[in-house]
Amino acid sequence: MKKFWPRSLLARNSVLLILLVTLTQFTTLAVFLVFVQKPRVNDAASLIASQIVMLDKLLATVPAGDRDRYVQVMPGVTQPPQHSIEIPSLGLDGFYRRYYLKVFLDSLYQKLPAGIQLRLEQPPGNKLWVEVNTAGQPYWIALAVEPSNPLSGLISAILLSVVLSLMALLTAYALQRRINRPLTSLARAAADVGKGGWPRPLLPEGPTEIKTVSLTFNRMLDGLAEMENTRAQMLAGISHDLRTPLTKLRLSLAMREQGKATLDDFGRYFDDVDNILQQFIDYARGSATELTQPGDINQMITELAHDFTGLGQNFSLNLTPLPVFLFRPVSVMRLLTNLMQNAAKYGRTGLEVASWREHNVVKIAVRDDGPGVSEQDLLLIIKPFHRGAGTAARHNGSGLGLAIAHQIARHHGGDLSVNSREGGGLEVMVTLPLV
Repeated sequence: MKKFWPRSLLARNSVLLILLVTLTQFTTLAVFLVFVQKPRVNDAASLIASQIVMLDKLLATVPAGDRDRYVQVMPGVTQPPQHSIEIPSLGLDGFYRRYYLKVFLDSLYQKLPAGIQLRLEQPPGNKLWVEVNTAGQPYWIALAVEPSNPLSGLISAILLSVVLSLMALLTAYALQRRINRPLTSLARAAADVGKGGWPRPLLPEGPTEIKTVSLTFNRMLDGLAEMENTRAQMLAGISHDLRTPLTKLRLSLAMREQGKATLDDFGRYFDDVDNILQQFIDYARGSATELTQPGDINQMITELAHDFTGLGQNFSLNLTPLPVFLFRPVSVMRLLTNLMQNAAKYGRTGLEVASWREHNVVKIAVRDDGPGVSEQDLLLIIKPFHRGAGTAARHNGSGLGLAIAHQIARHHGGDLSVNSREGGGLEVMVTLPLV
């Protein structure tokens, strides 16, 4: 079956539409024959039967001497015409004529008195002869029968079928042409991407399903472009950020010979390299694969603040009771650590962490009274590898701390924003959904 089934969508739609049209025609013909034509044939048989019975009764009331004259006027004869044929032995061509003749005769014989014979006169007469027995004398009365032309009906049905099939083909072609245009563009664009090219975004045209595919492909292109840009930025960031500790390490090696560098210096430079690489790994890995667990985020903030206090960096806590909800504990720990490290590193004073519930979300704010950043940098500071100007630019780092925190918040269905505080400093606001 698969060998003969068309492969193209146009051919399949055409075959299905033609089959549907053909099935519809046969169904319509069957409904017409059974529910329209058959009752009409039965009605015709009832009418003729009533006429025959009426003639029989009429002749029975006519005096015997006047019957021959009345029969000739009807018209009628005492013997059937030689070129008439008995209906039971009549051979008709075509299923349609044989079927409806049987329906007609069955209905007619049911309504006629027993013993009445029927004969059919062949063309050009086209008459139905009925035997009427009156007082033992048989008379044959002629009833006119309208000739039918089944060939013309068959030709009309064939022509109608051909016309409807052509209309189905044209409809399939028009539909397929409308579908093929965006699909061809999609296939060409996908081939360009596979070859390393960068196609233009697809136009959202065609049916709703095709528009959805085009829009999804465009979003995929945007995602690939963002991934490519991130990859290029990561490579550039790695090469740039590692150059500083490696240069210091090279100088320490040269100063080691003069006794001006210690093992602690080497350890510090190696730690810088390890921290930079770890941030790149954290950003590339993301947090979407970690499973969510119920937890108390206020407890996590309190434990982190205690750890920072041991390092000489004191955070004041303004925490309101929060419900236990689902989040990724390792990722949220990394988020909070990055934000508090940034505040301690760049802000230095006025360190504070606040948390509260607002409707169906939890909000966490990490604040400081440091020098802050410019209004222009507020929109860029959460992007990867952007460290802003001023104090932040003079510190070692890869510019991924806020980007990683923003990524984690988005993976939780939340968000992260950075705002300037009155009087100086920054406020980093994290929003996490409770549901």
